[in-house]
Amino acid sequence: MSTLSVDNIQGQTGTTITVPTGQTFSAPGMIVGAQVSQITANSSRGNAQAYADDFVFANYTPKLTTSTVIIQGVANFDSANSAYCYYRWVINGTNFVSTGVSGPTSTHIFYSSTSLNNLGYMPSTIITSVSNTNGSAITVKCQGKTNTGTLFRNRSNNADESGSPSSVLYLEIAP
Repeated sequence: MSTLSVDNIQGQTGTTITVPTGQTFSAPGMIVGAQVSQITANSSRGNAQAYADDFVFANYTPKLTTSTVIIQGVANFDSANSAYCYYRWVINGTNFVSTGVSGPTSTHIFYSSTSLNNLGYMPSTIITSVSNTNGSAITVKCQGKTNTGTLFRNRSNNADESGSPSSVLYLEIAP
């Protein structure tokens, strides 16, 4: 058994909690788990006019059977000059898409033009949460596509310039 004693601010005698060895102690709102999944490889995919699983991040398996898992992510794609670049985040098999009048199918879209596209790209960032109700692994991936040509992953279309990794941060919060 492990014992945790908590004293309040006024120095009064606090509460003693005994937790069986090997058990996890958590208080409401406490971070009980954290994990980062990062994809660093630069690559490209030709004829990328359809979504594909370009970035599949490591799953997060919650520590508790019920909790909230906050997910923050950044993915880096680029397309050729004068082309559209599309991002679609998929969380636990559900598309995380923007709102819109015509039922959008993307999380984020941008148009590459000469000033943006030559040396840089526009990352897609998300922050959301998942209600964990059974301790099952949480899956996150980011799919990309272009309206024409090649999709560039973790780099700009100018291969002479460096890129940057795509990452996901998981924070599990006790109920």
